[in-house]
Amino acid sequence: MSTVQRKAFLKKDGFTQHKNNARGNTIIYSRKHSTEKFVRIVVDSGIDKNTNKICGQAKAKLVYINRENHWRVITKEVSSNTISSLVQSQSNSISSVPQCKHCKAKKFTAKSGNVVCANACWTTWGNKKKTQKKSSQKTTQKTTQKSSQKKSARTYKKKSQKKSQQYYYLDLKVGDLVTVETIDISSQKILHDYKILGVITKIDDDNNVTTLWTTNETHLYSTIPKSNRIPLFVVGEIDSSWARFKVMSRKVEWVIK
Repeated sequence: MSTVQRKAFLKKDGFTQHKNNARGNTIIYSRKHSTEKFVRIVVDSGIDKNTNKICGQAKAKLVYINRENHWRVITKEVSSNTISSLVQSQSNSISSVPQCKHCKAKKFTAKSGNVVCANACWTTWGNKKKTQKKSSQKTTQKTTQKSSQKKSARTYKKKSQKKSQQYYYLDLKVGDLVTVETIDISSQKILHDYKILGVITKIDDDNNVTTLWTTNETHLYSTIPKSNRIPLFVVGEIDSSWARFKVMSRKVEWVIK
């Protein structure tokens, strides 16, 4: 297929071109899977964005968009010169992707080699088990002095909360003028500034943020943040880059809570 044919097929099949390719110079496209709500088909067109010429075979893979709006690759990337068959084979491969028995999200292979839930849901039900265990321990220790029990419970609770509930938090306000930047979680180094503007219109009790963007940014769907907090650490081996808000209208910084 020529450059024109590749682009024509992808456009006709509902694919949207991405603004950037962080890993190379080829043009990337993606669209929603026809049957899976949180799954997208991602195609590396093999077309050089600078010369607009074919520089390699097209590649395709499936990704799952988790509850933190991060993309997790759930199938092995395959390549072919025929994009139509490539897209069809990847679309059909969804049936072989394992599913989490707890939250029903798709699983992916982490850098550690472990196959884990894309939603990292074990951090939720793991905390519930800790709470149940703590209640059981209190029941079996009724013969201990009351003052000693209270002190021990407080110490355990503080240590548990500090380890499992810390977040990077941004004190957003309705009406704030914001943009989006991507950072490296471990070093806090800014990886990319998207130079888009939006206005915060709503912040609910669960820290979910609604933003009115000044331009059509649908091609950045996977990048635009939806919350004013980011986990300080995540159990398991997961990508270390995160998209977050940056306030332009006043001075406010991300802090650890």
